[in-house]
Amino acid sequence: MLAAIVLAVIAIGCVHSQTELTLPPLPYDYKAYEPVLSEKIMRLHHDKHFFTYMNKTNAALKAMFVDTKMDGKLKEIAKLPIEDILTQLQVLPDQYHLALRHNGGGYLNHRFFFSILKAPTATVAENKPTGDLLAAIEKSFGTFEKFHELFSAASVNLFGSGWVWLYVDARTNQLVLNFTANQDHPIMFDKNNYVVMGIDLWEHSYYPLYENRRAEYVDNFWRIVDWNVVGKIFTERPIKRSDL
Repeated sequence: MLAAIVLAVIAIGCVHSQTELTLPPLPYDYKAYEPVLSEKIMRLHHDKHFFTYMNKTNAALKAMFVDTKMDGKLKEIAKLPIEDILTQLQVLPDQYHLALRHNGGGYLNHRFFFSILKAPTATVAENKPTGDLLAAIEKSFGTFEKFHELFSAASVNLFGSGWVWLYVDARTNQLVLNFTANQDHPIMFDKNNYVVMGIDLWEHSYYPLYENRRAEYVDNFWRIVDWNVVGKIFTERPIKRSDL
């Protein structure tokens, strides 16, 4: 009986509060990514930058939840998962739109980024995708090597801060390569875009180790991509009739 009451209270609390983001731990120890990414970088990137995006997003959602504008719609949006909130930025007042675009996007991007990393392989050549993901990459880009070349070039040449992504394009249902500036995410432009892989090109992600040698960071990034995780993300995507 007591357990039922506790669960009911928790359920009521969830219904009557805004989404509150948490900080997922790294899948590996901070030192596990060396020498590609140092323990110092991982602690700074995960525990400081990611943490800050989370806190600022939570603050914006908390303010939205008690904001009476838009006949209560802000409150309802604030209760949604962050992925759904970021597809509705265009209906939000400027102060929430900008806060969530920058910080909510930063939270979602970093949560994804850290989830697809692993301890490095000795060489780039021994770390490649397999199965359905490899077949889809080859369908879109010809060969994995061509995709590798295009992704690396886009990453090295991206001006300023941002991300380069591999995602299933909502219009074509095919894997595409594209970039976003700052902390934008592909779902901000079409809610049905489905991200499979991405690289963080903000300087805080690599500068303490690589300084201005972004190309070296990008080259080494291929050693820490967890293709097992990326492949699982790809195969678990929502299937549309045109995929069948």
